[in-house]
Amino acid sequence: MEHLNELKTSSILKFIFFGIIIMISLNILGIKFIKIDKDVFNSFSAIFISIILETIPFILLGSFVSAIIQVFVSEATIHKLIPKNKFFAIITASLLGFFIPICECGIIPVVRRLIKKGVPSYVAITFMLSCPIINPVVILSTYNAFYDKKYMLFLRIGFGLAVSLIIGLLLWYLEGDNKVVLETYNHHSCCCHHHKSKLYEIFDHTSHEFLDIGKFLIFGALISAIMQTANIKSLISIYSRDSFLSVVAMGIFAYVISLCSEADAFIARTFIQQFTVGSLVTFLILGPMIDIKNTLVLFSSFKKRFAVELILLIFLISILCGTFINTSFVLR
Repeated sequence: MEHLNELKTSSILKFIFFGIIIMISLNILGIKFIKIDKDVFNSFSAIFISIILETIPFILLGSFVSAIIQVFVSEATIHKLIPKNKFFAIITASLLGFFIPICECGIIPVVRRLIKKGVPSYVAITFMLSCPIINPVVILSTYNAFYDKKYMLFLRIGFGLAVSLIIGLLLWYLEGDNKVVLETYNHHSCCCHHHKSKLYEIFDHTSHEFLDIGKFLIFGALISAIMQTANIKSLISIYSRDSFLSVVAMGIFAYVISLCSEADAFIARTFIQQFTVGSLVTFLILGPMIDIKNTLVLFSSFKKRFAVELILLIFLISILCGTFINTSFVLR
């Protein structure tokens, strides 16, 4: 039954994807069956395609890393590498992002594979949340975007680590060692019993992982493009100076706009004169942890209750941190 539901979901997403591609192609050729504002449709098409083109390389990278872990890293090796002390394991996971440049677009397949290999979910999720914020590429882009306001870099790193640690500790308390990953794809050995090379296995796992994650990415990109075309930016501007509502507004904006964490600092920079510092930090830490496209990937990889729990925790802790910044620091 689960396999049939997965096939139905896959078919629906493929139908939507090819329908959109056909509509865009017809629009380019000047053929229209439904009267749609040309500027709005062109804006939607550009946003949708740019999200897909921006995220696919990172999904492919994440799928490849996941395949490497599957083929070369045994469960026994992972258990040896994880600190025995659970608190120290969470702290270690939060810091790994400094050495692993994977953004939020490619981190979920890696984390899913780690959990299947025996890494506790709360440790793997801590890594998933912190890595897109503190990896070297994101640090460099944030530094360049806020070259004259370097405190923004330190606030992003500091509170990004704090949020990931707090959520990791809460998940340790709430979930413990419960299984939270869905068995959406089980790789079985070939029934003909011939020997497969390691290289073949890597590419085989990579392709399956990529296709499994990619179909949900496409649908998430579609929703994000629709929301961005609706110009949500103008809707949130009325809350720009409120110490709490500005944080909520920018958190929602980060979720909807679905930017890659390696580029979001340059967008945040454009709000520097309009929005509070706390709201900008919330934008810079919440977006890389969860957005529309990653929500669908999350639901395809983890149990629904756990996915909802994680999303709520990300929003709650990120908004609390942003509000704390606004009420505690004078950094206007």
